[in-house]
Amino acid sequence: MKISDVGEFGIIRMIQERLSVSQENVVVGIGDDGAVYRTTPGREQVAVIDTMVEGEHFIIHRTATWHAVGYKAVAANLSDLAAMGAVPTQAVVSTALAPTMEVSEVLAMYDGMQDVCRTYGVNIIGGDTVMAKESAVITVTALGEVEAGRALLRSGAKAGDIVAVSHTLGDAGAGLDVLLSGTAGYESLVRAHQYPVPQIQLGRILAAHHGGCANDISDGIAGEANEIAKASHADLVLYAESIPVSAALRQWCAQEKKDVFHYVLQGGEDYELIFTLPPETFSAVRRQFPNLTPIGRVCAGTGRVRWVQDGKESIVPPHGWTHF
Repeated sequence: MKISDVGEFGIIRMIQERLSVSQENVVVGIGDDGAVYRTTPGREQVAVIDTMVEGEHFIIHRTATWHAVGYKAVAANLSDLAAMGAVPTQAVVSTALAPTMEVSEVLAMYDGMQDVCRTYGVNIIGGDTVMAKESAVITVTALGEVEAGRALLRSGAKAGDIVAVSHTLGDAGAGLDVLLSGTAGYESLVRAHQYPVPQIQLGRILAAHHGGCANDISDGIAGEANEIAKASHADLVLYAESIPVSAALRQWCAQEKKDVFHYVLQGGEDYELIFTLPPETFSAVRRQFPNLTPIGRVCAGTGRVRWVQDGKESIVPPHGWTHF
């Protein structure tokens, strides 16, 4: 059964039946001209948005299933909220879908969205569905809250801070290459690409400590570190030997004769956090999150990223993944 068989309102009804609203602060959800929800006194609202385009961000049945597409479309937004220190609350979803798309595929995509929303306590409270001639387009806007004055900003890095990351880097980019090559195995790399884990809890703890800054690693650490350096008017010194890299990534790079640090710097879509904190604060946070890895330091400078490898220092240009 295709979308054209059930029509716009039929597919919307099916989607609505799959989505549950659990929070008491939702007054009006899907079904009216707009959603209505209550905000929390003393908190500021954070809004983020991301778009995924079929053929550009995913190749269906080759690099992703429809369930994975739905999951990742929401997870990418939640990662942005994590980087702001916000707790996610609501989301709205806009889709442009071809009339020849199978209804089961649409529902699988929304099942993926619902799975990640259920994990992080998010409600999908509205959206829009329109026709596309061919490629699907999925746009998600996610809303969150953070205590007034506690949002994590890229401009918050200070000389003396430690630069750290939440987990291993480069797996997602390598996972994409595994899928494109048709190579069997490397399930952990593939999962990192298809089902990223937003670092919501870490973001909340960083915001609670009211210091430093954070950025989510969506386009590769080269781009994200440069964004922090420029916004903070400081230099970030990163040490190659300190970067956490998984055994699976090392194995893939050895097999394919690829550079591990290509994936670390430019791979993108890890959706981990790169952040800065004063040393004493970092030690306290690390006791709660043992996987955190210090990879460098912040020093006075002009907004550059300085890469130290094998005793040699070079400047890292902001050449993460870009759309154009």
